[in-house]
Amino acid sequence: MLIQPVVVELSARQRVASVAISLSSKAASPLRLQADVLSWTQDLNGRPVTEYTDDILVTPPLVEIRPGERQVFRLAFRGPRTSTDELAYRLKLEDISAEKDAAEVVPGMQISFRSNYDLPVLAAPVGTAAPLLRWKPCPGSETADVALPGQTHLKAPTPRATATCIRVLNDGTRRVKVNKLMLSGDGWQEMLTLKNGETVLVGTEREWRVPRSPGSIGTPSGVQIETAQGTTLKAEAGGF
Repeated sequence: MLIQPVVVELSARQRVASVAISLSSKAASPLRLQADVLSWTQDLNGRPVTEYTDDILVTPPLVEIRPGERQVFRLAFRGPRTSTDELAYRLKLEDISAEKDAAEVVPGMQISFRSNYDLPVLAAPVGTAAPLLRWKPCPGSETADVALPGQTHLKAPTPRATATCIRVLNDGTRRVKVNKLMLSGDGWQEMLTLKNGETVLVGTEREWRVPRSPGSIGTPSGVQIETAQGTTLKAEAGGF
């Protein structure tokens, strides 16, 4: 099965977005999908937090796609968009294909697979998108013990390996994809590289633990973030 696109974009110019699903002609049976849109935010670890919403209409809400066929879903806001912040949603396509009738089942072991598809839907802010990041130490715990690279356990290392926990808020109007996070203090700088990058949605907070080397002494005083676009943003201290 082929899905295009895998990220759905809505904007003032593009008020209706489309998602096309093509089912291979070699598929063994038709595919029945139920479409729903959920609002999307994140917890401190970046895991999605969703709930059903009626902000966006998706049509058709229920389809059956036969082998070799192509189905297009269309998404549009139910009313006028006025938000100056980027809005984030997920398009959930749930496989509700019926189980085979007992008469159709061949004797022996049977394995049935059902796949659900979950695509990000992002609505551009009204007006100019402006990046703004804020940071502060994690409440109640500024440092935490971490294992050195390649180690699963620490046996009283000298000096002790530590990491500083910081919390970052996206206080801007558009999501930011973080590739690197740089923590600095009095005469030192440490860097945390995030594999494949991690997205911080508008209005959400993320926590990261930045490993500290023995020479990085003292309280951190600054945070800079390198984005997936190659730009470097200086996070402002506090404010949340």
